[in-house]
Amino acid sequence: MRSLMLAPLALLLAAGSLAAQERGRDDSTFVWSGAMAPGTTLSLRNIAGEIEVREASGATAEVRAEKRWNGRANPRDIAFDVRVEGKTTSICTVWRGDSPCDGNDRHNYNSDDDERVSVRFTVTLPKGVALLARTGNGAVSVEKASAAVEASSGNGRVRVSDVAGDVVARSGNGDVAVDRVTGQVSARSGNGDVRVSTASGPVNASSGNGTIRVRMDALKGDGDMEFRTGNGSVILELPKDFAGEIDASQGGGAVRSDFPITLSGPVNLRHLRGTIAGGGRRVRLSSGNGGIELRKID
Repeated sequence: MRSLMLAPLALLLAAGSLAAQERGRDDSTFVWSGAMAPGTTLSLRNIAGEIEVREASGATAEVRAEKRWNGRANPRDIAFDVRVEGKTTSICTVWRGDSPCDGNDRHNYNSDDDERVSVRFTVTLPKGVALLARTGNGAVSVEKASAAVEASSGNGRVRVSDVAGDVVARSGNGDVAVDRVTGQVSARSGNGDVRVSTASGPVNASSGNGTIRVRMDALKGDGDMEFRTGNGSVILELPKDFAGEIDASQGGGAVRSDFPITLSGPVNLRHLRGTIAGGGRRVRLSSGNGGIELRKID
């Protein structure tokens, strides 16, 4: 493993085919670039500020980080930690020498009301490179990737679209949207709506407080699925040939289905069990306060 702490100076890191370079005329911008092959992973950890990722036109990844500050904050308190270990390249925002690359995600830029700092990451990701993007406070947006993506924010919306691979998308406080994905999806929000559309499932989605809406144009495999919200509706759109076992519970609403359901067990207005088209994978749906709908895609 090679580990470097980078302040805003021009320097070069060479590790095999990788090259890392930082450029900038002042303390406000850091830039890293390096060739990355399919099958490798780019890991980004930001403490506060948004992360925006789009597909690169070639085999070179680029990470541009723009510092933003006001009050008594000093941009020199922020640096960037670049580490190469095996097939993973990690780039982490460093606050006064404390780096989340060390496994410590407990950071706070805003310990003083007059001291506010954030970093905006703009990233281009080569085809075939997996992505791990995390920020403690800010939005995360990933547009077009051809490998697995994991995107998360402690406080901010998360949006992932056009991914040819599995997706994990999470927010502690914010809406989560996953669109046009060909792999499996796991989407979760502690407080916000969750919306997912895929070419083929399976999908698992949950929210502590928000509506869940999921559309799967097709289903592969036989894995179980779960859709759960503490407060809000659950709307599930499924292909017309769907077959499975349904376990649906709700605290204040109704269960509606475009599919004929053969009920099993005692009839309960708040808890429905049954099969569609003879059964198959198990699908659990629950809402503490909201309705549940199963819609057929024609």
